[in-house]
Amino acid sequence: MEFAEFLAPFAAGTFRSQYWGRQPLHVRRGPAGASLLPWARFNEVLALTPYWNEETLKVYFKSRAALRENYCDTADLKPGQPAPVNPAKVKALTDLGASLVANQLNRVCPEVGAVAAMLEREFAARVSANVYCSFQGVQAFQTHFDLHDVFAVQAEGEKTWRVYEARADAPVNPVPPGDEWEKWLTDTRGKLLFEAVMRPGDILYLPRGQYHDALTGDSASLHVTFGVAPSTGLALFKLLETTLAREGEFRAYLPDARDQASLAGRLAKLADRVRSVMTSPSFAVDVLNHQRGLARPSAAYALPARQAPSWYSVSRRAQVVRRDAGFAVVYDGGELPVGDTYPTLEWALKQRMFSVDDALTRQPGADRAALLADIERLERAGILVVTEMR
Repeated sequence: MEFAEFLAPFAAGTFRSQYWGRQPLHVRRGPAGASLLPWARFNEVLALTPYWNEETLKVYFKSRAALRENYCDTADLKPGQPAPVNPAKVKALTDLGASLVANQLNRVCPEVGAVAAMLEREFAARVSANVYCSFQGVQAFQTHFDLHDVFAVQAEGEKTWRVYEARADAPVNPVPPGDEWEKWLTDTRGKLLFEAVMRPGDILYLPRGQYHDALTGDSASLHVTFGVAPSTGLALFKLLETTLAREGEFRAYLPDARDQASLAGRLAKLADRVRSVMTSPSFAVDVLNHQRGLARPSAAYALPARQAPSWYSVSRRAQVVRRDAGFAVVYDGGELPVGDTYPTLEWALKQRMFSVDDALTRQPGADRAALLADIERLERAGILVVTEMR
């Protein structure tokens, strides 16, 4: 599935230019998307009991989370071990009208996982899929906002979403639980922007921080929420730390802050260097690789089919050198410029021998064709040679 197919009949280009990160949208799709997670399939996934525990399955009753002992087995737990779900207790609570939130369903439901993977590729983001099961007239959650963008896909039944005018400014921390904070959310949500009655196949998009709440209709409701979380500017600090740790000026001790002139001079010098790094082509490559790494590799298997690995050994001493202008493999015969595959090549050049498939696992999101092209260039330069596993 591609994003245009997922969002049809609404135009993907229009969504990108006018809605993504800007404003909410209700897409009426009809039965085209109703088969994403029918009740029978959800019941099958819930029957995968080893996966479900107090962290992956939450139970809510009248907007309050159930205590784990009310729906999990808590006896004989090892320290740090999440309590496994007790299906009989869960059924008893749903009979009373409790709602279920099945977290990270993309890990155990391939059809939901395929949509999550598509959204990861589309938005260079980490995506998780949570499923919400609620019953007639139930409002499982009070007015709130999310810390990521949301695509809610109605799978079964109907649900009425109320979307409010207020939108939190790029939130990164959740609002604490409790009556006082719930009142604050209600008081600050603003006027009703629109109300969307979600039917099977419909999609509701909510940008990060948009205030909303939802109420189940006359029948049980099942919907899948895909939380889309691209990187924020805060991720740059870790990238900068990794890059600048190579440089002596940043590893050196800072001046005593009581000597204000010395400290100011050093900080100004370091700030200039930070600016140079952040605006360099090589740092742009680091950001690209970081964003690619948010999309998790496919879990598709094709057994019993296997692909014979291609093995290489290192025959000439070489190393990856980083410069602001870019990366290069430097060896006794000169140097070869390389691009976003540099982390994999850096790893490979430290091995006695390696396989291409193993190399690809070292850098999530690496482009296979680009890596093969760089390996071929290193082979022509005599740095790598084709070998056999011994």
